[in-house]
Amino acid sequence: MTVPAPRTLALSLLAVAAGAVVLPAQAQELIERDDRFTLRLSAFYPEASLGLSARGSATDGSETATFGGGETATFGNVVRPRGAIGFRISDRQALVGNYYDYSDDEDFAYGGGDIGGVEIPALTANGEASFNLASLNYEYSFVRTEAFQWGVGLGVTYAKLEVEANASTTPTDEIPAQSESLRWKRDGFSPGLHTRLTWRPHERWRIGLEGQYLDTSWGDFLDEDGHFERAGLIVEYLVSERVGIHVGYDWFRLKLKDDYTATVPADEIGLDPIRIGGRAEAELKVHGPMAGLTFRF
Repeated sequence: MTVPAPRTLALSLLAVAAGAVVLPAQAQELIERDDRFTLRLSAFYPEASLGLSARGSATDGSETATFGGGETATFGNVVRPRGAIGFRISDRQALVGNYYDYSDDEDFAYGGGDIGGVEIPALTANGEASFNLASLNYEYSFVRTEAFQWGVGLGVTYAKLEVEANASTTPTDEIPAQSESLRWKRDGFSPGLHTRLTWRPHERWRIGLEGQYLDTSWGDFLDEDGHFERAGLIVEYLVSERVGIHVGYDWFRLKLKDDYTATVPADEIGLDPIRIGGRAEAELKVHGPMAGLTFRF
């Protein structure tokens, strides 16, 4: 399932603006709340996709060939924890924190066989991808009324991306059993930008829209060029003065790109070394619904 995030955000913003215009009289009747601390605990049910592509050229000095292609792997929905906190320092200042992660694995098995008189060993493989993100932002509200609030902020984000794979084959009469393991991990901190819109059409209802952005060159998360962007929409209803329920949708994407070069010796076949160069790109996209409890104090 693909979510047109920019279109969703635009429609949500229009809804917020329309509500602020249509309900001015109701906004004046809202009861002013003095919540200092907000805690949201959610069950996040995302799906993910990982796309990889590469393009470039290879040359031996006299002839050049170009190449390009890409593949996308889709991971199924899994239930993951999701948390958010907010601490109001003053009427216009707040600290806002978010945490969520994604983890899923895939299994592959090949039973082996006989091809052209050659016995092919059976193969089993397992791969796991995980992504963790935690952020803390200082936010200042440039617009603040009893019904509507808009703030922007700057903060720090911690991210961890990890991929692990294991594969093994069974022995045959000619080929012994083999096994291989691969683990790739990157983590680090980066400054990031933050914005949040909150609409309160009724004293028990809240509708919020939140966004984050960071560039990988701003911190030490990754050496590759790229950026991270996130958008979240949440609807909350207070069932009592301090406890509420909420539903929402979260979407985030990490895009990376890197230039590469390599030289392949070709002396054994009587050719000059082959030089390869190009650009590789990767995109991790995670999105899905969430639901949970809200506590306000």
